[in-house]
Amino acid sequence: MALNKISFVRGSAGLGRPLPGKDHISGMLFYSDTLPSGFGTSDRIKKIFSLDEAVALGITDQHISETVATGSVEITGVGSDGDTIEIKVLSPIGSVSLGTYTKVASDTTVTNVADAIELIINAGTATHGFSCSNIAGVITINAAAGSGVFYNSGTPISTVIVGTIAATIVQFSGGIASPIDPLHYHIKEYFRLQPKGVLYVGIYAVPGGAYDFAEATTIRIFANGEIRQMGVYSPAATFNAALTTALHTEVVKSEEADAPFGAILTPNIKGTALSALPTLATVSNYRVSIDIAQDGNNKGLELYNAAGVSIGTMGALLGVVSFAAVNECIAWVGKFNISDGNELETIAFSNGVLYKDQAQSLLDTLNDYKYIFIRGFANKSGSYFNDSHTCIANTSDFAYIENVRTMDKAIRGIQENSLEKLNSPLQLNTNGTLQEDDIAEFERL
Repeated sequence: MALNKISFVRGSAGLGRPLPGKDHISGMLFYSDTLPSGFGTSDRIKKIFSLDEAVALGITDQHISETVATGSVEITGVGSDGDTIEIKVLSPIGSVSLGTYTKVASDTTVTNVADAIELIINAGTATHGFSCSNIAGVITINAAAGSGVFYNSGTPISTVIVGTIAATIVQFSGGIASPIDPLHYHIKEYFRLQPKGVLYVGIYAVPGGAYDFAEATTIRIFANGEIRQMGVYSPAATFNAALTTALHTEVVKSEEADAPFGAILTPNIKGTALSALPTLATVSNYRVSIDIAQDGNNKGLELYNAAGVSIGTMGALLGVVSFAAVNECIAWVGKFNISDGNELETIAFSNGVLYKDQAQSLLDTLNDYKYIFIRGFANKSGSYFNDSHTCIANTSDFAYIENVRTMDKAIRGIQENSLEKLNSPLQLNTNGTLQEDDIAEFERL
């Protein structure tokens, strides 16, 4: 029998070694009037290497600055012993019972009945998420955390009464979504699809007027020109083609600064029919791509319902771009499945409609119009981007993200190799032309 000893099993792929080069370095520009705890009005940009670092800076999914909606059920008649009242709430996943109360002899006043109902509802909070309080028979119900604006409309509260118990309902109102939850989501999705990514995160106040996206340049300068691609999430901006021009006008300045990058914009298309979206093939904004995809049955949908605006897939899309080699199309089915089996497994658009419910002719039109969305295949599991469009005609040399990235990398490399020759002396032939040695050297560079 061998002597006892401590054995070690050597693993691999767990060190998170940094990637070579800078093609994976990305930026995210968010617009929010609420700043996470790790940011300040004079400290709006952070460089992070993981989701954990974002959480440490206060970018969490714990519904920071949310105001939950409140409604009420007022008991106006105690009924007879044995009568029942069940309170229900219509949620995104269907009708949820908050509990059923049965009248007993000791409950002789509306306050007694409401107190008993309060105990029943609060006992189930861990299951259904709702809580309540009672004052003089008026049961104030607090919506589940994370529901944001979802319950503000419609008639989600209902009662089922057997007997003569009487109640008056006041529907939910006042819900305000957390502005931080979507930021956490997009950063989480980025690192899910590019675990070794480097991310510069900038958070700026929602503009009072039109977006000019000047903050993209501020982030690029902060990053010393390292950023190769940037995601922009602007949920307050209802989409129109002019947004792509405004963003491109700002981002193209990076070329003049010898620090080029491309931008992915997730705008708000909630309430906009897909058939009403304008074509982007007639503009010349090759540094901008428009994301109109969204999760249809998991966290993305939950946030969409809570926020009441498009959530999109900016984080996932930016992560795939960051992960891909500069020459690779992000729609490569063999390499870029973006579903994890839950998130983005059910495919939707960022106006809330499902991919499977759309006519093929409409999907073809959206593709021709140069939008990026997610598609599925009948004989293959997973979810995949439809293409890698930029906002310019397909006939352009820069019609796809990989075209722009490849040219940017070539220019950066050539500049790095040849910059030392800037303003260097040249020997000329007697006729004023360059000498052969100098010509050969510039060709080599």
